[in-house]
Amino acid sequence: MFLCTVPIAAAGDTPYYEWKQYDPRWGGLALTNKTMKQVGCLATSIAMLAVHAGLRDQNCFDPGVFAAEMKKAGGFDGDDDLVWEAIPRAVPGLAAESLWECLEGTQAEKTEQLKGYLDQGCLVAVAVRNGGHWVALRSVSGGKAVMMNPGGPATDLFGTYPATGVTRAALLRAEAPEQIPQPREDGAVAAFLKDLGALFLAIFRWLRTMAK
Repeated sequence: MFLCTVPIAAAGDTPYYEWKQYDPRWGGLALTNKTMKQVGCLATSIAMLAVHAGLRDQNCFDPGVFAAEMKKAGGFDGDDDLVWEAIPRAVPGLAAESLWECLEGTQAEKTEQLKGYLDQGCLVAVAVRNGGHWVALRSVSGGKAVMMNPGGPATDLFGTYPATGVTRAALLRAEAPEQIPQPREDGAVAAFLKDLGALFLAIFRWLRTMAK
């Protein structure tokens, strides 16, 4: 589990699975030319998936934090489209696996296809409205696909969006948190910590001597 070290004020007011791209806390954040409120459905969906996978804690992470990290990583092009290759730089341990999984057949067949991706351990973002909007897949059970929708309160994927317009899925993969490489300390920091440890050890030994 990702440990939260810098909590965000009021971040816990809204559960991650209810985050919206138009939330005033980040809706006005510009990606390249347009804002999260205007075109941030995919970024918000991926932020929800990062928390859903346990890679981030919603108390110190939200779509605004994700978008800001993506901007630093070159994560949006000149048309405000998300650059998938930048995701691991913004959220270490999270990466795109397949960007274009076509969803075909009937609603039931598409539901089973989505369930199959979850069963494979994938995180799934789903394009609806023939690619005009993105949502995050939360679960599939009893033939019902449940979504985390950055564009509104509804959670029933096919009850909200006609199956004919649910055309594509993007698959992401999350590494277990303990498998994510940690940044290495630079030489100066490492040397300082080594000297500090030696100092504490010397003080400890001196105190033991004084106590005899």
